[in-house]
Amino acid sequence: MSRPARRATRRLTLAVALCGLALAAACSSKPATPPPGAITDDRAVGDILVRFTPPAVDTSLQAGELLAQAKGPIRFVVKRPMSGGTWLVTAISPSPEATIEQAVTTLRALPRIEAAEADRRLTPSRPKPTGRDMPAN
Repeated sequence: MSRPARRATRRLTLAVALCGLALAAACSSKPATPPPGAITDDRAVGDILVRFTPPAVDTSLQAGELLAQAKGPIRFVVKRPMSGGTWLVTAISPSPEATIEQAVTTLRALPRIEAAEADRRLTPSRPKPTGRDMPAN
């Protein structure tokens, strides 16, 4: 075997060995555990529409800092801004007894909250009409 062929074989063997070592290390590693109090320990209580008092809250970071002032078992995670300066916020808690009403009350007690109300799913007030265009299922 010529010298360049041996060198290429050695490099290929080394590359395969390093890939095997990296694969073995990756397979044996455990996933990182979340820190205490992480969001993964909590369950969603519900969504709340929140409006802040002036000065205007322009970023999710600002909204999160204002919501972090809330004390108690219920915490709040900013989802996204809505129209008219309203923010959609999710209430989370490790406690299964926490309710959306408690979360709204907690938010309304904060100094920079102008309005907070539960975001409820609307349902029709009457049954769907049946007919040729809308058959009953």
